[in-house]
Amino acid sequence: MDSSTGRLEFGKVLESVAAGTHSHAGRSRVMALEPGWTRERSSELARETLDAVSLISLGMGVPAAGLDELIGICDQLEDGALVLEPRQLRDAGEALSLQRSFADLLAARSEETGDLSGLAGYLERVSVVPGIGTHLVSLTTPDGELSPAATREYERLTRRVEDLKRKLSSRIGRISSSLSGGGVLRDMPPTIRDGRYVLPVVSSRKGDVRGIVHDRSESGETVFIEPAELVEDGNALREASLDLDYERRRILREATMDLRRVLPLVLGSVDAVAGLDAVYARAVYHQRTGSVFPEEGRLCLRDLGHPLIRSDEMVRNTIELPEDWRVLIVSGPNAGGKSVLLKSVGLSVACAHSGLGCLAGPGSSMPFFGRLHVSIGDQQSIFQHQSTYSARLQEQLEMMRAPGDGSLALIDEPSAGTDPLTGAALAASVLERLAGSGCRVIVTTHQGQLKSLAQGREGFYSGSMNFRKETLEPDYTFVAGMPGSSFTLEIARRMEFPVEVLSRAQELAGDSFRLDRLLEEVTSARKELCEGIELLQEETERSREQVARRVRELEEEKREFQKNRDRMIEELAGLGRDINSRADSLLGRLARTESREERKQLREKIREISARMETPGWNGCRGEESAEGLREGDWVGVIGWSGPGRIEEVGEDHVTVTMGNLRLRKSTDQVTRVEPPDEKPPSAGWSCPVDAETELDLRGLSADEALVELDRAVEEGLAAGIPFIRVIHGKGKGILMKAVIDSVRSDRRIGSFRPGLPSEGGIGVTIIYPGRGGGKV
Repeated sequence: MDSSTGRLEFGKVLESVAAGTHSHAGRSRVMALEPGWTRERSSELARETLDAVSLISLGMGVPAAGLDELIGICDQLEDGALVLEPRQLRDAGEALSLQRSFADLLAARSEETGDLSGLAGYLERVSVVPGIGTHLVSLTTPDGELSPAATREYERLTRRVEDLKRKLSSRIGRISSSLSGGGVLRDMPPTIRDGRYVLPVVSSRKGDVRGIVHDRSESGETVFIEPAELVEDGNALREASLDLDYERRRILREATMDLRRVLPLVLGSVDAVAGLDAVYARAVYHQRTGSVFPEEGRLCLRDLGHPLIRSDEMVRNTIELPEDWRVLIVSGPNAGGKSVLLKSVGLSVACAHSGLGCLAGPGSSMPFFGRLHVSIGDQQSIFQHQSTYSARLQEQLEMMRAPGDGSLALIDEPSAGTDPLTGAALAASVLERLAGSGCRVIVTTHQGQLKSLAQGREGFYSGSMNFRKETLEPDYTFVAGMPGSSFTLEIARRMEFPVEVLSRAQELAGDSFRLDRLLEEVTSARKELCEGIELLQEETERSREQVARRVRELEEEKREFQKNRDRMIEELAGLGRDINSRADSLLGRLARTESREERKQLREKIREISARMETPGWNGCRGEESAEGLREGDWVGVIGWSGPGRIEEVGEDHVTVTMGNLRLRKSTDQVTRVEPPDEKPPSAGWSCPVDAETELDLRGLSADEALVELDRAVEEGLAAGIPFIRVIHGKGKGILMKAVIDSVRSDRRIGSFRPGLPSEGGIGVTIIYPGRGGGKV
């Protein structure tokens, strides 16, 4: 780790990442991670992390179990080990089998995993040795012993040894029972010495037991004798045990050789899995912290945080600078968060270039930095005879000597530890030099000369850390575009410095103090303005929500209105059909009856129907289109008529409509434009049950008979909508003429009447116009 990332405590970030590994090898890879200072390496590390995130989301964990043990076994083989123990073979077999299963799973789910080119260098090397892991596992037991079924010969010899042991144990048990109670044996069971079954015999009675002495107790009071009758079976057991041990060593030696033959491939798989363990740990960190990989562009770190601060204590800040940014000067009080902000920016660069992602929000971007310079903290050295300020100057000198283009320099308090005036002047010169070389710089300071450096210089910008004057406590938020006060005297006042000391300090500070007061006032005004803007935004948002809610309510009311309107139209249409049907029935009866009283009753019912249809709001047959702008040839619907008609003539306030064989004269408010009918238009309803005549000849009838016929003609004329009826009553004695005129004058169904013109028959004819009225001449 280089000195710059070390000053940022990048190693502690890596320790947090390493906690997600499953092996010491993976942890070592994480702790050795270095940022990629080229676009290619940085993109490669980011792609690895994102591909690992994809595998984690599919439930495919890293096959790192047993990796450390496998690495130790490989080290022994490289050192020349000829025979590995069963426990080691078991560990190697299980680790390699797990890696092989991972490789097989990847192949089986290749369509789901998609493009994993970022991990190709690792995945293509994982357990490319088929069968070796399964073979080693089959030779051993879970508790780390050689399996009795490792080979047929080993299985046979194992059974032979076990059979002989059972036989010897049974026989010596019988011999011991036969000698017990005679004082020959010690009060203890038979045992085994050097692989031979022996009896614990009292030394003074050893002559009572024939056999071979194999051992003696430390006190000499007990000798361990193998009975003579067991010697032959004991020899057989010894030979079988030797054969079994030889077969065991042969199996282990061959298994070790099998593993040694594929050692280069195993080492490749081990290296790949260790690398994957580290990459998976980066992916877990990326998911756990919600880090992002910024796009390349201007510096815009949204909701930037410090990865070593707990999330519940962290204050996130947004740093957004224009394209021409070269130097950002951050000021503010002590312990206000300036250094933390500086480190947050530096760690965001280092982490983004290391495949970890920076702790910032979506939409973040930053220029690509190919080099990072950091001057933070106290680097004094007694051995190198460097003071704090000398160490800072050495770091700044190295920055100026290094290529500047594409690099980022982070400098904390460049003039601390020396004369403020000359130190600030030197720092300003250094900043100008770095900016001119193409380096981007973020610097923190308390010096008023440096705070004002951003004024009038292209690419130089100011910022500050906010401070609550009312509590004299920092809130660690970054304020762009505004230098900040150090609040030196205010903090001293809170610590209860003597008033006279503070007053004298204020006098001695002079212009510097007034500048701080000015900055304080500007900061306070800016805060009030921001709070006002926030309140205005909140009020605007509330108003927008209220408008949106009202719009939704109106839309709902509109939908309900349209629903009710459609239902009413349907109900009225059904009512219209019922009325049409009743009117047809009444007209039919009217045409057939001869009774004057019944005809009068029928006419009253028809008037009721007509009055009902002319009730305000009735639109049983109306469409939604206005009747304005009617022209000859337009198709219209007529109130009280079920079919469409065509306009033949258009008057000032009326139209003449042809409906089938009928011509109707209607006012414009009784018709509505409709869509043209099909080829055969439906017949008009109320369909008149009789032919409505426009001429009625009453000559030769009595007055009573004539009035009956006149009543019928008027009724039919009204039903048919004919414009007039020419009634012929003749001159004669004037009796019939008088009866007709008196009836017409009192008949409210007749709008008007007049005597006929000479061309129409003169006074022997009366022209009547059916319609609402009172028989006007």
